[in-house]
Amino acid sequence: MRTKATTLLVALATALVAARATASPLDQELDEARANRAIALARLAQLERQLEALLVRYSALEREAGRASIRLVEATLAERAAQALLAGAQDQLDQRARAAYQLGPGAILEAMLTATTFADVAAAGEYTARTLSLDAEAVEAKRAAEALLDKERAAAALARARLAPKQAELASLLSAMRAKVAEAQALADRAGVVVASLEERQRAIQDAARREIGRNLLGGGATGKDQSALLALLGSTGGRTCTTPEGLRDTGKDFSGLATWYGWEFAGQGTASGAIFDPRLFTAANRWLPFGTFLKVHHRGKCAIVLVNDRGPYGDQDRVIDLAMAPAQYLGLGVSEVRADILVPVGGIPN
Repeated sequence: MRTKATTLLVALATALVAARATASPLDQELDEARANRAIALARLAQLERQLEALLVRYSALEREAGRASIRLVEATLAERAAQALLAGAQDQLDQRARAAYQLGPGAILEAMLTATTFADVAAAGEYTARTLSLDAEAVEAKRAAEALLDKERAAAALARARLAPKQAELASLLSAMRAKVAEAQALADRAGVVVASLEERQRAIQDAARREIGRNLLGGGATGKDQSALLALLGSTGGRTCTTPEGLRDTGKDFSGLATWYGWEFAGQGTASGAIFDPRLFTAANRWLPFGTFLKVHHRGKCAIVLVNDRGPYGDQDRVIDLAMAPAQYLGLGVSEVRADILVPVGGIPN
């Protein structure tokens, strides 16, 4: 079935052929130029619609990839924890084996044979039973740790398998959008028109490409710098409070300006501090404050305390903070005026 755009192109081409049969050479050239321009403009409109559809699909897929990236980070952390647990269980078993070897079966037998009272015999028997029990516990602990590691490895492999096709499709969409923008720009140049939306499309594609470069987790399931100790300073509220947590102190300094936010499309990217960006955490980007600084962000009578772990926002100098999605949603802000108190850990900002 022909689309409207295809039907229009065929009609224009037919009209051009008919016009050539009756017009003078100069008129033919003018008619051909007009027809070519009309064809170019029709194709431009078609390309713009296609680009818009691709960008919508890309945006949705990017958020899906962000969620898949965070699942991979979590699975990789769980796998590493299981590896550490197995190493500990193996060490405990090795210690039991060394102790049993050093003691030897002869020592237990000698204790039984040299016992002079029933109490001595009972004590020797209890010791033997306890030793055997500890050995069995060590073996069972190792088996449980091995089973857990197998489970977490499978979960990490599944997370990688689910992320891989999403990133492959993102790369394919980027390539398709670049090709259509290039074709549209060439048509616009030939038609002698300026299409303002093309520059916007090009910027959007460039931004998307930079985001994908920053999210490269498939090689080894990178987990980034550990920021759990700093986030723990937010206390039981997780940052949803106007009360300064015990582990933080107010510096008495503050600043104001516009706050914006960023979400799942950036999830899985490395932040400027080295941590992986997770939009569910109470974190923020700022251009000048040291990493490890905290901000108490005030907006419409509510406060959110966030950890500064990234750089930004860039461009508009009135924008002073980029909040992660979670604190932005908690405060109910989009692009909003805020005031931020500067907080630091009581023991100082860790290196």
